[in-house]
Amino acid sequence: MTTPELRKEFTEFFVKEYGHVPVKSSSLIPHNDKSLMFTNAGMVQFKDYFRNPATAPFKQATTIQKCMRAGGKHNDLDNVGYTPRHHTFFEMLGNFSFGEYSKSKAIQMAWRFLTQVVQLPKDRLRVTILASDQESYDLWKNQEGIPEDRIIRCDEKDNFWTMGEGAGPCGPCTEIFWDTQNDDLGEDRWLEIWNLVFMQHYRNDQGQLENLPIVCVDTGMGLERLASVVQSKENNYETDVFGPMFDGLHKIMTDSGIESSRDINATPHKKIIVDHLRAMSFLIADGVIPSNVGRGYVLRRIIRRALRSGNQLGFSKPFMTDLYPYFLDSLKDGVYPDMVARQDSIKGVIHQEEEIFMSTLSKGLALLEPVFKQKDLAGSKQVPADIAFKLYDTFGFPLDLTVLIAEERGWTVDLIEVEKLRQKQQEQGRASWKSGSNAAFLTKALEWKEQGVFPTFSGYRRELLTGQSSTVLAAQSTEDGTGDMILSIEPCPFYGLGGGQTPDTGSIKLANGSEWRVVDVFSPYERGLAIRVQAADAGPENAMSDEDLVCLQKGFQVTTFVDTERRAAIAAHHSATHMLNAALRKTLGKPIMQAGSLVEPDRLRFDFTHGKPIDHAQIREIEDWINTTALQSVRPVIKEYPLQKAIDMGSIAVFSEKYGEVVRVVDFPKVSMELCGGTHVEDLSRIYPFKILSEGSVAAGTRRIEAAVGTAATRLLIEQDRMVSRLNQELKAYSTSAGNGLDLKVNKMKDQIADVSKQYSRILDRLVRSPPTTPAKQGQLNLGTSVPIQIHVLDPEIQDADYYAKKANLLKEQVPECVHVLVWNENVVVALDQKKHPKLHAGKVLKSVLDKVGGKGGGQPQMARGRFASEVSLPQLYELLDPSIDP
Repeated sequence: MTTPELRKEFTEFFVKEYGHVPVKSSSLIPHNDKSLMFTNAGMVQFKDYFRNPATAPFKQATTIQKCMRAGGKHNDLDNVGYTPRHHTFFEMLGNFSFGEYSKSKAIQMAWRFLTQVVQLPKDRLRVTILASDQESYDLWKNQEGIPEDRIIRCDEKDNFWTMGEGAGPCGPCTEIFWDTQNDDLGEDRWLEIWNLVFMQHYRNDQGQLENLPIVCVDTGMGLERLASVVQSKENNYETDVFGPMFDGLHKIMTDSGIESSRDINATPHKKIIVDHLRAMSFLIADGVIPSNVGRGYVLRRIIRRALRSGNQLGFSKPFMTDLYPYFLDSLKDGVYPDMVARQDSIKGVIHQEEEIFMSTLSKGLALLEPVFKQKDLAGSKQVPADIAFKLYDTFGFPLDLTVLIAEERGWTVDLIEVEKLRQKQQEQGRASWKSGSNAAFLTKALEWKEQGVFPTFSGYRRELLTGQSSTVLAAQSTEDGTGDMILSIEPCPFYGLGGGQTPDTGSIKLANGSEWRVVDVFSPYERGLAIRVQAADAGPENAMSDEDLVCLQKGFQVTTFVDTERRAAIAAHHSATHMLNAALRKTLGKPIMQAGSLVEPDRLRFDFTHGKPIDHAQIREIEDWINTTALQSVRPVIKEYPLQKAIDMGSIAVFSEKYGEVVRVVDFPKVSMELCGGTHVEDLSRIYPFKILSEGSVAAGTRRIEAAVGTAATRLLIEQDRMVSRLNQELKAYSTSAGNGLDLKVNKMKDQIADVSKQYSRILDRLVRSPPTTPAKQGQLNLGTSVPIQIHVLDPEIQDADYYAKKANLLKEQVPECVHVLVWNENVVVALDQKKHPKLHAGKVLKSVLDKVGGKGGGQPQMARGRFASEVSLPQLYELLDPSIDP
């Protein structure tokens, strides 16, 4: 039975025969669980339903869930390639009940699927149960007829499941094992293929178990493991899940002239490559992009581990994207259409990372190789911590790769010392960061959080932006000498919730009539909101009055005034950001992924994944579409929905963000729909006109667009129009039937500049070849041994760096046996022919000259450049020559 057939049979078994609701796999980014880096099990998207089964929209469900175990608490990354079963990415088959069926039915369905649908021999299966779970024992023995000697009782460590640490649903589990009949594997002869968890208890804060009124069932079975059993393979990599990729890798290696064996177990590197290709592709498809922190760093590690394995196989150039079509062949049942639809974006990100890391890898290996040859380290065979940390911190070389390379040489890495260096750097960074205006307050913020200071944000309602009465919930001096205060007020109309939107500013009026400016708004902890305020007449001579201090304390009333003009400009740019996201997807003809944004009153910045520049025609198309859409006066519909429902509706999410159970959806009907907590215009006409200011690259595979809208764009367009008018007047550029006058004039000037540039180059070449007015002085320079040297005094009036560089190159070509010293004003260049003087270095010759007359400089072996401390006379220069030889 093939893997696509297993997916189909599993889903149809539970849907058609037992009435389960088929639920689509959730993202690898667990939006409803901030404790996890990645979705690592099928039950993650149902956690809230297990906690409160009554809220579940269905009583029983089945899924084929994308899972990732690389990074965080659940990390199989280091084992991949070296064991038959470990993977970074895998698929988990699961069926779930939220009070619909009991242990009896769960066990019956699992046994029936394995023995009747998949047709596994019963005598090669055995089960484990919790030692105290007599009910499960009786069900396996009496209901399913399993002999007693194949029902194994285990302790809580193996057969009792809990939802993390602390209070929560929990219960016994029963696992089904397959007999591989391979005695050489020892305890691993028995392969776990399915785990059935019965959540029948609740563990309270004291660790005591209470029976739940509703029993839930959560089961999970690895697709890759099941495929290896059904297809009679000794390890997962021999199944049809990976077969097309191994075939493709073999072909690519053979076509590249690299020796390749059909034996996939001959080296771990092929297994690492095919496993990691799946992982990186699914992560990128779900919105993760390579970076140096969090999920992005895990992705970068995965890509770089795969490339390092490719390097070990013999690849010296990027190859991963050549393998992508074979990866798609392994998904030919169309189960993941996004992998096809997004393939250009996915391959673009991978290829950019490949190009960067190929150079990084060579630098890293070049730095490590001398370490392995150091005699003083031959005894300990340990890579110094500072070298390993430098590779990681400076070159982006993952630490686990350094460890792996070291282990292959029989060396180790002092990981404890590396971690100390990493922590030291973090502390230094943190100390630097703490000089920021709000950082000193963060310790106090923890107290606010414990006290339940969670103000309501009221700033979505425009009528509450000015003149609203609020109560001070908490107050704290900044203690940074500014006299500023940090407050939490209820309600708070000032926006500071992040999401790329710059905070509001404005003012508050105290009960005594004093006015204080709001200069910053931020969220010091989840659901927290704080404003930084300073007295309107603040200054070194204006200390805070005692009366003001009293009026800023907890319980006092303040009147709030948001800067509404500034807020409106920010809202226009935020709505325009959504339009730009939609326009990019429409214009580029494929899904792009947001990689960051910034929304300010006078501009917006939008980063997105895309492997190449956007051309002028596409920029015009984007601008035209947004401006046309803006003039249709579309009004937003803003509502809150459960996260999964919002995603199912088609809302665009930034997958690097973590969302709550309920999310805010900003929908401009038939134009754009995104999850967003920011502020927006009441009508899209407010973003007209829209003007792109710049487009460029900010990182590998990531582009950035900056734009302005509304009043800000109008100001820029007026300034541009005035500049064009001025140029028209100064250049006498008048439009005619032949075309735009300024265009014609500029093109003519460009042609003239090109002609002048050619003429200048010819003149410069003649100047370079003409002899200097002061003849060269020849002699010997003592550099331990006598070296023939010529000193050339050049015309200082020629203000062109190319002239001096070309002159130096010409002289060393004409008289290669000499070292040439070229001097003009305080400048000096040393040039030599390395073939004639293989033991000399121009930079060292320059240093010897500057040591005698004063100055600084440096350079390459063939040419170096410096400056004298002051202008040097000809007699001083000639004194450098060896006096024992007549010049």
